[in-house]
Amino acid sequence: MSLRELFTRPPSSFLLSERSYEEADWLFLGIPLDVTSTFRPGSRFGPEAVRQASLALEPMSLPARHDARSISLHDAGDIHITHDLPEMMKRIELVVSEVMRDGKRLVVVGGEHTITLGIISGLKEALGDIKLVCFDAHLDMRDEFYGQRICHATVCRRIAEEIGPENISIVGVRACSPEGLDFVLERGVQVITAQDIRERGPSWALSSLRPLLARGGPLHISIDLDVLDPAFAPAVQTPEPLGLMPWELSGILLGLAGEPLRSLDVVELAPSYDSGQTALLAARLIIEFICAVGKRQA
Repeated sequence: MSLRELFTRPPSSFLLSERSYEEADWLFLGIPLDVTSTFRPGSRFGPEAVRQASLALEPMSLPARHDARSISLHDAGDIHITHDLPEMMKRIELVVSEVMRDGKRLVVVGGEHTITLGIISGLKEALGDIKLVCFDAHLDMRDEFYGQRICHATVCRRIAEEIGPENISIVGVRACSPEGLDFVLERGVQVITAQDIRERGPSWALSSLRPLLARGGPLHISIDLDVLDPAFAPAVQTPEPLGLMPWELSGILLGLAGEPLRSLDVVELAPSYDSGQTALLAARLIIEFICAVGKRQA
């Protein structure tokens, strides 16, 4: 039995995917971890909400002129959850590293943002040096939060310690702790604020990411859905006003489709806080992104 089979349960079906693991180029994986939430819980229901939302959407991407059904994708189901966070991170690391060694691209839906730490560990173990572009309303750069060093509010700090602060860019920020701000200023983490994007546009943001991307090596993209303004994505665990509009996020995201991307995560969806529009938006972003990558491959 492989590690992937050991730590995941039988699949649902994102986009009615029917490919086997062996023949798929892309793997869809749910990680419904919802342990350290400090405002609104419920992200454990995120993966299934995105799967269900995907079934209501047209699979054709007009921007890419590409049909998502032509993409070879396998839904591996959800990783079994434990509340032992170091063990949970190790479990994610083992599954992700196995998937990477098998040559797949990976889409992960959470779950709280803490899962990105385990994903990065798995990518690093399998691929070596990793770059991270993280879309988030918050810096998530505290050293600890309510006595926890591994949680949704410290995840980017732990990642910076693992891959180096020079290999991280956080995009769409508009809220932070004084401690987190001091850390990014002292360590040189690139921060592109929501106000920067509003004033200068997505194309400027993409240009600002070029020095990070030019260093080469595999890229991971993490989308905390609270990067979007709550008017468009209300069903998140820690909403923050004055966020990005969907077309601003999409413009930057699709501009990254030509990079050496191996994986994408979408986190912090808590679907019970709206009537389904945030899950639909999350599913649409995933479809558009994998279609843009697929079109470039084709």
